[in-house]
Amino acid sequence: MRIRLLLGTLPAVFLCLGHPARALPGTHAPAVSTYDTRASSVVLAYRHGSSSDGPFNTISYNANFTNTTGKLSAQFGLHYVSYAPKVNNETAHGVAASGVALFEFPVAARWDDGVPKAALSFYVGSVPTIYVSGQRNYLTIPLTLGFAVPLSPHRAITFTPWFEAAPSANLDTIFQPAKISVGPDAVTVTPNATGSFDVALNQGAVEAAVKKGVTINYGFSVPMRVGLETGIHVSQGVDFNLYTGLASLGGGFSGATVLSLGAGLVFRWDDIVPAVLPVERRLDHEGCDAIEARFRSCPNSRPWLSPEQRARQPQATPQPSSAPLTPQPTPLTPQPTPLTPQPTPAMPRPVAAPATSAAGFVPAPKPQAPTPAQNTAAFPN
Repeated sequence: MRIRLLLGTLPAVFLCLGHPARALPGTHAPAVSTYDTRASSVVLAYRHGSSSDGPFNTISYNANFTNTTGKLSAQFGLHYVSYAPKVNNETAHGVAASGVALFEFPVAARWDDGVPKAALSFYVGSVPTIYVSGQRNYLTIPLTLGFAVPLSPHRAITFTPWFEAAPSANLDTIFQPAKISVGPDAVTVTPNATGSFDVALNQGAVEAAVKKGVTINYGFSVPMRVGLETGIHVSQGVDFNLYTGLASLGGGFSGATVLSLGAGLVFRWDDIVPAVLPVERRLDHEGCDAIEARFRSCPNSRPWLSPEQRARQPQATPQPSSAPLTPQPTPLTPQPTPLTPQPTPAMPRPVAAPATSAAGFVPAPKPQAPTPAQNTAAFPN
């Protein structure tokens, strides 16, 4: 009698698992945490989704790594997800892991802090998500392909409309009532110390129960999402993000519509990469050794010597410049007019002594006519 009672309760084991589960493509966790690729960062975010099938909640932690050019951000996330269907009161809890490569290409100039005024963004990755509950257990593995256009009318704010298509493989495990027939040798009943009975089923009975009571469905769909992210640049190291999105629980935009709202904090744990900054600001945070090393990698640095190298080299004698000298103007000095030499005037002949007479008297000299004066350059007539 007891064995018949126990065998009759086997279908109830599967009946208590409740309603069949159905896969919900499009419920995977968010793929991108921020469209700001200027520096590596961490992001903490919360999103709430509302739909006719029930509410969704997502708590996300992302670690993002930016390359040296500021055009690639590798984003890795760990997410907690929950879904409370309206058909019953049991909430499905789950986890998700995301890995996405986000590319951003500026199509306009940048602000002084490196924020592009306009850019085109593309991302590709995957966000496997699993929900588990007593009534609902399913897994969706999407390949996320997205396109976005970040626009910054001011350096302090960025609006990013985005679109995503996610081809997804879905694995849905369905538990349903099943009735099986087993022989007396398939069940072993053992009384225990508490006064109840321990029931053991052999392998054949378990395989028959699983075969009839559990159904595994596979499916493929392409859910789509659209949304808008608003990034407020609070400081050089902190952003505040607002998320809005519209998705569907099914392929394309079919199925129930999910409207999601959320917010997140972005903390940059690394400096903004110099490549996105203006030339005059790229060396603000660089050390002298790094600047010198960068200069020495340039071809123009080959003839340049450091002060230490100059001190070790012998001093070279400066060579005269080969450039022709500019002739200096000669001052005009008045030159004296040379005097014409004049002939020296002849000296007068000496007068001979007068002869004495026999009586010893000296005759008086005869008076001579005066000699005319000679004309000279100093004393003209």
